[in-house]
Amino acid sequence: MSWSIALHEWRRLRAGLMFWLLLAFAQLTIAWLAFAQLEAFARIAPQLKSGGTALDAMDLVITPTLSSLTLMLLLAAPLLAMGGFAGEARSGRLALWLSAPLASRQLVIGKVLGLWLGLAPLLASALLTLALLGLAIEIDWPRFALAAATLTLLSLWLAAVVVLLSCLFEHPAAMLATSYGVLLFAWLLDSVTPPTAPWHWLALLPHVQPGLQGLWRSQDLVFFLVTTIAAILLAVSWLAQRRGEL
Repeated sequence: MSWSIALHEWRRLRAGLMFWLLLAFAQLTIAWLAFAQLEAFARIAPQLKSGGTALDAMDLVITPTLSSLTLMLLLAAPLLAMGGFAGEARSGRLALWLSAPLASRQLVIGKVLGLWLGLAPLLASALLTLALLGLAIEIDWPRFALAAATLTLLSLWLAAVVVLLSCLFEHPAAMLATSYGVLLFAWLLDSVTPPTAPWHWLALLPHVQPGLQGLWRSQDLVFFLVTTIAAILLAVSWLAQRRGEL
């Protein structure tokens, strides 16, 4: 049943103008950034080769563009989630979901998976554009695959966090503003707190950068899994409370 809700959400997102605008914006931006990085790399390639540096196209073209793709996912997730629980509460459709003969966890998981499917085309189109650069430059494919897996896991994390925040508000604008505030805080947390601080583990960037550079660490996987599950459980608890189940 969760997959049925996810497919319903995916069809709803696909029918909206926002989805196609974000997809076009992400594709054009990634293509422009990739070719700009490629042009700069072509200019300095002879100096890199003569200097014997270990930096290659993967470091100077692919990885910086993937970092920009990370920011685009952070931008897109709250915008796509505006029609979620907050949007349905605003339109009055939330009462229909609450009265449906479905478990609260099925509703939340369906919403999360639906948003994840909505982010998938943005991610896939950008990764395909970068993969096609392999026809012109040498790409470290195992490293590229690890970076793609990191961004896929990040998109699932974003879907869970944004759906949780959508549960807490009855107006999409309030949800959107709060989502950007929370995501910006998580993105910048490592730069304003010392590494020894207990809450430094919640900083997002230190868990994303190693994967983009081809390093798969167990602590990063634990971070994404634990925080994703926690966000889903909190959203389920909120929904169950709204339905009078708690």
